[in-house]
Amino acid sequence: MFEEIKIQRLSMGTIYKLLAIGTCFSLVPFSTLMGLLSLFGAQTITWDGKHLIGYQGLMAAPFIGLFLSGFITLFLGTLCTIGLWLYSLWRPLALKVEAVDTLDLDSLVSEES
Repeated sequence: MFEEIKIQRLSMGTIYKLLAIGTCFSLVPFSTLMGLLSLFGAQTITWDGKHLIGYQGLMAAPFIGLFLSGFITLFLGTLCTIGLWLYSLWRPLALKVEAVDTLDLDSLVSEES
C-alpha cells in the first residue's frame, strides 16, 4: 500500500542514485542485447567510428552500456538537481512510497543462518 509523504528537497545523492539505478538497469541489458546481435553479424556496436562484430562486440557492449549510463547519470543528474532545487523554492514535493516489510526480511535472514 502506498502512502504519500511531502518533502521539501531531495539530496543530490538521492537524485544521482535514482538515475544511476534506472539507467544502469536499462542501458546495460539493452547494450548487451545489441552485443548479442553483433555476435551474429549485425553492425549494432560502434566504438571510435568502427563497427565491432562478433565476440569483440559482445565483450564491449556491457562496458559501453556502463559508460553511457555513467555519462547520462552525471549530465541528467546535474540538470535534475538544479530543476528540483528551483521547484523546491516554490512548493514541496509529494512522493508516494511503499514501506518495506521488515518482518519478511527478518525471516529470510534467520532462514539462511
